[in-house]
This record gives sequence, C-alpha cells and structure tokens, in this order.
Amino acid sequence: MSAVALRRLALPLLALLALAYLVAMVVTGAQPVQRQLVKFEAKGVLQLEPEAVQKITLGRGDRQLVLVRSGNGWALEPGGAVEGAAATHLDTAVKMLHRSPPVREIAAEELSGVDTRPFGLDEQVVVATLSGAGGGKGLTVRFGALNPEGFLQYMRIDGDPKVYLMSRFIGAEWTAALEGLKTR
Repeated sequence: MSAVALRRLALPLLALLALAYLVAMVVTGAQPVQRQLVKFEAKGVLQLEPEAVQKITLGRGDRQLVLVRSGNGWALEPGGAVEGAAATHLDTAVKMLHRSPPVREIAAEELSGVDTRPFGLDEQVVVATLSGAGGGKGLTVRFGALNPEGFLQYMRIDGDPKVYLMSRFIGAEWTAALEGLKTR
C-alpha cells in the first residue's frame, strides 16, 4: 500500500474510533463527575424544612400577627390571604432561617460580665415563632440590633443561652414581612 492510500484510510479510521468511543460512553452511561462541586447542606438554626412550617407568630413589642400556611401561601389567622411583597418576604425569611448558618455563636460564658444592651435583644426589632404540623412550639427567634459594622445582626433563640450573629439580610426579611403585613 502506498503512503497516499494509508492517509486516505487514516482519517476515516480515526473518525470510526471516535464514534465507537462516544457509543461506548452512551451505552455505559459514564458521565464525568464534577468533584469540585460541594453538595448543599442546610445549616441554619431552623431544623424544620421550610415547607413543613405551618404556623408563624410574627411581632414586635405587644403587637403580634398569627399566620398559617394556606395551600402554597400564607393567610392571617383571623382571615385574609397574604399576597405580594409581604408573602415573598415571609417565604424568603423562613428559607433563610433554615439554610443560612450563624456567622458566629457567642457562648453564655463569653457574655458574663458584658453589657449586652447594645445587642438590642431587650427591645427586639422583630420576634418570630415558627411551628410545624404538630402545633408544638418549634422555634422562637428574637432579632436585635445590627453589629457596629452594620453587616450582622444579633439574634437570640428562646431556651438557648447563646447569642447568634446572623447576616443582617435574614432579620431584614422578617422586618420587611412584618412591615408589609402592618400596611394591610
């Protein structure tokens, strides 16, 4: 065989090998594994899945609103669906409380002898109590003041002596939901 004839056979032979390789990959189902990707894991303070939260008591001071899950949305307990921006803020707040971990946990030992009034937890910005289908008290969070830099917000969980530093966006969603419900 001449060199020209070998060259004419080489290109179709390489194409046939590449096609055979692709067919083998399809048949075996082998796909590349993305090892650099990390599986998402919710690390927030709310252990319930956001969809499992059935009742929320939301308030500030002596004013409280009770919301119950109604289908895919929320309704005020005396009646009336929660719609628009308030519903969006409420859903986002629940999801963020489930998914977003605290930036820092300040243990009770670290707080002894420290003036905690600047944390704003005595007169909270917003208080939210979330419970699941069983109706039992699930979790009560109390958001206080922003930290001096303004990026984080102090938060306390009822029954837990620690103070948490959370992203300020979590408390902002709860506050926006409360403000949106107040205008109704």
